[in-house]
Amino acid sequence: MSERAPHSAEYLGAPRDFWWNHDYLELLARRFDFAAVASALDVGAGIGHWGMLLASVLPGDASIVGLERDPRWVAEADRRRAEREDSTRFRFEHGVAEELPYQDGSFDLVTCQTLLMHVPDPQLVIGEMVRVTRPGGLVLAAEPNNRVSVVVETSVSARAHLDAKLAAIRFLLLYERGKLLLGEGNLSVGDLVPGYFAAAGLTQIETYMNDKASFAVAPYGDERQRVEAAQRAAFSERGLWGGIPREEAARYFVAGGGREDEFDPIWSGLLAQQKSEVDSAGRGELHTAGGDIHYLVSGRRPVTGST
Repeated sequence: MSERAPHSAEYLGAPRDFWWNHDYLELLARRFDFAAVASALDVGAGIGHWGMLLASVLPGDASIVGLERDPRWVAEADRRRAEREDSTRFRFEHGVAEELPYQDGSFDLVTCQTLLMHVPDPQLVIGEMVRVTRPGGLVLAAEPNNRVSVVVETSVSARAHLDAKLAAIRFLLLYERGKLLLGEGNLSVGDLVPGYFAAAGLTQIETYMNDKASFAVAPYGDERQRVEAAQRAAFSERGLWGGIPREEAARYFVAGGGREDEFDPIWSGLLAQQKSEVDSAGRGELHTAGGDIHYLVSGRRPVTGST
């Protein structure tokens, strides 16, 4: 099995702390009967955002293991754990999602957030997640359709020429296709997860959508808006588009069928729009409803002999 490149720190920043509304998670906890969960596994835990967030809606004595393949993030997650009053609930370990180092039926809840989108074989990972879930236990995956991001308007993009909008859509479609063809994941895998769960033998499959929108409207008074604006400005200053470096963008774009000679004009246009949005926010003019598609898909491992 080939080793994938380490997950970039660009995707593990402070904005992840604002991905979910807490009252919505409380609602989901009732729907999923989290009260029955005594042990949970967060696969592809990164630095612990998802598991730590779920801890707030799990029983106070539930234990949470975070598994992460990058030793750097295991160490950082453990540092963050040590700062918490409930630090003893958590344990972070090194390992890979394709070969979970746990016995069958070890956990009441096995979950991941934006992991399946980056793995070469999401069905293999789901199979492992099912294996380590106890019979009757819950498998839960939070995964997106990232393709939608380029058609959600801001007050800047709404004024862009149609050709620029079509170029952005073309870029992201080819970028996603290239990543998929290179065996490095599917950035819009969320659309397919319910079917993958069914193929893995899970039952009682349900799909919900995150109710959080990353809206922006002056004076950008809440912490989430300030954090996201700061991240967007940092990306622009460093020549990244949405956290993506040029070299990665070009590699996936060409692998997906794009021409090398068309990449630079499209890339320059994307960076120019991002810079315009940063400048507009600096003037207190940028606004958007900021919607996206982020699914939360659940399924139960059948109890042996059940119908």
